[in-house]
Amino acid sequence: LSVAFSPDGRTLASGSRDGTIRLWDAATGAHQQTLTGHTDYVSSVAFSPDRRTLASGSRDGTIRLWDAATGAPQQTLTGHTSGVWSVAFSPDGRTLASGSGDGTVRLWDGVTGAPQRTLTGHTSWVRSVAFSPDGRTLASGSDDQTIRLWDAATGAHQLTLTGHVHWVYSVAFSPDGQTLASGNRDETVRLWDVVTGALQLTLVRDTHWVYSVAFSPDGQTLACGNKDETIRLWDAATGANQRFLTEHTDYVRSVAFSLDGRTLASGSDDQTVRLWDGVTGEHQRTFTGHTDWVYSVAFSPDGRTLASGSGDGTTLLWDIAPPPVEPPPPVVEAVKLAEDVNGNGIVNILDLALVGLRLGQTGENDADVNGDGVVDIADLVQVAGALGNEAAAPSAHPQALDSYGPGYPSPTAADVQGWLTQARQLDLTDATSQRGVLFLEQLLAALTPKETALLPNYPNPFNPETWIPYHLAHDADVTLTIYDAKGLLVRRLDLGHQPVGYYTARAKAAYWNGRNESGESVASGVYFYQLRAGDYTTVRRMVIVK
Repeated sequence: LSVAFSPDGRTLASGSRDGTIRLWDAATGAHQQTLTGHTDYVSSVAFSPDRRTLASGSRDGTIRLWDAATGAPQQTLTGHTSGVWSVAFSPDGRTLASGSGDGTVRLWDGVTGAPQRTLTGHTSWVRSVAFSPDGRTLASGSDDQTIRLWDAATGAHQLTLTGHVHWVYSVAFSPDGQTLASGNRDETVRLWDVVTGALQLTLVRDTHWVYSVAFSPDGQTLACGNKDETIRLWDAATGANQRFLTEHTDYVRSVAFSLDGRTLASGSDDQTVRLWDGVTGEHQRTFTGHTDWVYSVAFSPDGRTLASGSGDGTTLLWDIAPPPVEPPPPVVEAVKLAEDVNGNGIVNILDLALVGLRLGQTGENDADVNGDGVVDIADLVQVAGALGNEAAAPSAHPQALDSYGPGYPSPTAADVQGWLTQARQLDLTDATSQRGVLFLEQLLAALTPKETALLPNYPNPFNPETWIPYHLAHDADVTLTIYDAKGLLVRRLDLGHQPVGYYTARAKAAYWNGRNESGESVASGVYFYQLRAGDYTTVRRMVIVK
């Protein structure tokens, strides 16, 4: 669940769900030590700045200090009454901070392990703690939807940063210590002024959680790893979205910049590790070898090695020296079709969606297919006509039933109905337009389920999370309720008012993390989930196996 290099880059530590920490020679990959003693998941590991001590936090509620050279246990720090999710040393190594499921942050002597202070105020799990670069301020992010700033020397509460509407997964200081970034399950990243606590920027995403945030070493760029399979790069000063990195095909759990800022690494549930140009965002390399989700990535201090930790139980070390440069292939000039709005060489549903997103825009615009100076319904019908010429029905474009990625939401049935209404008001008699209207009619039918239905969850059995797909034949207020085998309420998920459509892909299906209303993990066994959508209600069965 966590990996960390020693400050000199010679040793790599990894913490695992198997309750152990392992130390490895970062140059050769040789296994050096296995540190045992924890009785549950090891959720976080951190080296002291002098490399002499390794700290580990566990779901068993303890923190352990180890001799980083020999692996010998030094201290077991007790006091938390729930799992420890995050540990961090201050820059001078004198203080160790820990965040716990008991809602507290604790400060310990970084050398002796003696308890110093307990910081109270959070009302739910503390998932992340981080010291400012000067060591004077400690930030903590919590499931109570707040970030708190504390005086690292006295433990005095300084500021409470509010605005998120869901759990705060990650907090990170900018290199100059003046800005704090927070990543959250409410689908936003927020930047805060550390001195005043003022919200500087809200980096709004689409519909997915932010798992990881990292500043570039110069503080100018913020990278976010997201549930929608993308990485977003933002201008940390203005909040402008610089670019989307879209090569991953599943959740992005971790992002990290190299110390020179030239390379960005990412780890994903698609079992790959990817390298990107830290400035341009260009995809450079893909590393394969893991057989399960990649939870964590970290660069060695010299930038030559990347470590990745995975649910497959391994830590892999990668030599990231740049590959030999190959001569570029000969340039072949291609003729761009007007209907190919995004210029990728093909005309598909994405081009139609892009025109729909830009309706009403004027001036030079790739979505102005007919070149009359404005993006309007005639442009959209022309693209639909090109699609209708290639395939008889939208079934040839299955991506129409799902989203295309960041910034490009798939058209809903309501969108297509609106386009059809406008198209029918025009006197469109040419063959291309007629094909376009027909294609829109078929697309509307493809986006409109014939009946509301609750589908089997996946995976099933599962541990600890699952996705629950469904179809809506009509707009409805949607609620998903989970009961145990005795019929007692476990969790209620209010999904809000949702339009007609297919909610089957992981990006759209209901999600349950295997926890009850109090945030506690539920036990193994049979559970039932009930969908209410307007007048429709039905129940299905699922199983948790731990």
